[in-house]
Amino acid sequence: MSEAAGRGGRGEVSEDALAAWLDAFVRDPGFLEKYPCYAAILARLAPVADPSVKRMAVSLFDGRFFLHVNVESFMNEPVFLRGVLLHEVHHVALGHLCHPKFAGADEPELMDLALEMSANEYIEEPLPDPIRWQPYASIGLRGGQSTLERYELLVSAAREGKLPQRGGEAVDDHRVLRRPSREPGAVEQTRQLLLRAAEEADALAEDGDPADVPGLLLAGKTPGRLIEELTDALGPPAHPLDWKTALRMFVARERAPVHTYARPNRRFPGRVGEVPGRTYAPRAITKPSVLVAIDTSMSMRREELSEIARQLQVMSESARITVVECDVEIGRVYAFDGRLDEVGGRGGTDLRPVFAPEFLAARKVAGVIYFTDGAGPTPPAPPPLPVLWILTKPQDFACPWGERAWLARKPRPR
Repeated sequence: MSEAAGRGGRGEVSEDALAAWLDAFVRDPGFLEKYPCYAAILARLAPVADPSVKRMAVSLFDGRFFLHVNVESFMNEPVFLRGVLLHEVHHVALGHLCHPKFAGADEPELMDLALEMSANEYIEEPLPDPIRWQPYASIGLRGGQSTLERYELLVSAAREGKLPQRGGEAVDDHRVLRRPSREPGAVEQTRQLLLRAAEEADALAEDGDPADVPGLLLAGKTPGRLIEELTDALGPPAHPLDWKTALRMFVARERAPVHTYARPNRRFPGRVGEVPGRTYAPRAITKPSVLVAIDTSMSMRREELSEIARQLQVMSESARITVVECDVEIGRVYAFDGRLDEVGGRGGTDLRPVFAPEFLAARKVAGVIYFTDGAGPTPPAPPPLPVLWILTKPQDFACPWGERAWLARKPRPR
């Protein structure tokens, strides 16, 4: 870490200075060429100086990922900086920070062991006395196992009195990882982070397979494979996102600029060719077009339609909205004008007509948001654009694709 970034002692460093340091570090050609997927994720973490952590930690709050850095620690032991950064990326990519299955373990110390083993695996850079799986091979631990597989083996061995003596130390601070609950939408936000890394990996791999290029892997796996494991692609997510938050995220993502490395770094303009910069590729400033489908077979009350209309009104400031009503077939199609009156239909449910290629092509939309109870057939394959399901019964919805959010429905007053 540079003297400028650490100046001030005991972690007293400005947020801008720390962000400039991390930006320069991950875009250094030596790191970027060797760890492109890791750089893609680190570039999306907001660094904060935090002397309360031993070295580093990661957290997720209000939709943002934070990297907590003990500046003084890395001033004293810079040799571990690269390895610890890779370790933090593994915690994020493996879902340790977001997925409920890692939260509130009955044996938190053993879960910490399993988390550390998985976060340290595949790291060849120096780490400070790391916890590895190899000393636990006698109880069945092997390379490539999932974190939960290791946790279950550790618990079983502890109950039988066969747990080997612990060796090594935790690389980072696990206070956030030990929390008994996870922030709503955390899995989806992590999926989006991995999706960006996957897109960059595919671009760097050109026509080849990212799995054939070691630098394009994360924790020994392709980003796409990590996404499958994170979201349990063969089944519905366990904790859907709050629908109002999901609407904001959906539109914000469609309007987000695309980053590129085609310009010198603005913080280090004199280091052209040494520290790559980052700018944003131009996008059309027009609002994206979004299709909002309403399953008219639902018994949607007037107050619910009014609340949806209020949220769409806010959304309409950033997007052009077309409403389509559908039960077993498409009914009315109209531009959203700020209100949702009584919807027609009230027949059975078929969620496929809205995704007919000819219907979507005629609307030229950037994404589809579908309000439904989920009680109907869906296309076997997803359309070539983002889809957000806003569900009244999220646990009963078996569609394996698309993002999903929960439309909480309040009971009628007596």
